[in-house]
Amino acid sequence: MNRTQKGEGFPGQRIFVLPRRVVWLAQQQPLTAGLLPTDAGFFPHASGHLRERSGLSEQAIFIYCVKGAGWCEIAGEMRTVRVGELLVIPLRMDHVYGADEENPWTIYWFHAQGTLLENFLSELKVGAGSPLVFLGEDPQVLALFEELLEVLKHGYTPQQMLHASQALAHLMAVMIRHRHENWREEPDSQQKINRTVAYMKEHLGQTLMLDQLAALANLSRSRYAALFKEQTGFAPIDYFNRLRMHQACQWLDTTGWSVKGIASRLGYEDPLYFSRVFRAVTEMSPVAYRRQRKG
Repeated sequence: MNRTQKGEGFPGQRIFVLPRRVVWLAQQQPLTAGLLPTDAGFFPHASGHLRERSGLSEQAIFIYCVKGAGWCEIAGEMRTVRVGELLVIPLRMDHVYGADEENPWTIYWFHAQGTLLENFLSELKVGAGSPLVFLGEDPQVLALFEELLEVLKHGYTPQQMLHASQALAHLMAVMIRHRHENWREEPDSQQKINRTVAYMKEHLGQTLMLDQLAALANLSRSRYAALFKEQTGFAPIDYFNRLRMHQACQWLDTTGWSVKGIASRLGYEDPLYFSRVFRAVTEMSPVAYRRQRKG
């Protein structure tokens, strides 16, 4: 491995480094202090690319490989970075990374800091022992990287820094969604869960059981429940009840149907039980919801 490679200077590259005075000023503003890109860029076919830094930085580094391959060394462990993978180098961590010598990577990258950064890293579930997140070849991720670069291209006014901060937050949120969906570990798990969610939406007027939904996904009851909660944040039947209450809200807003009639359409024989479920989800009764001013 050649340790005398270069850090930048690739034909077609784009690179933006915020003046440190601009970064300092943005850190004093509540709307931009939480998350801020300090550097960002795009390196195509980055032959010879290499960076080595000590662990003194208060910035985290994010590198998204869209072509070729690269490598990184963090905490003494070497890893290969492949197409579709996001490499995240945490705060205050000695590191070295670079392009593969035979098949150099093409990368989008940014450095970030802010008071919320460690919370974002925690949600992304990255650290010295797990610095890679599989994002796949997602057009939305690419579009958000391009938006970030476009914002930084046009200057450093407070309004542009706010846009850059929020564009970065959107990009990070999409990355976090990918991590929680676990696309690499079980490439068809999302489809299985989506299939059952679609089934729920088509059968809001019926009583569905966990075993029935697990069978539809061709998973054991326990595995299905775990995957469903991992991907949606809710237990399956809780999610189904929330879908039913969402539909109830739509009907309360757009029809003159009675609460009893809506309950019946959603498969609840006892309107009082329906009202209890509705209150548990919306924190108000169906009657109070209908009276509430909206829009």
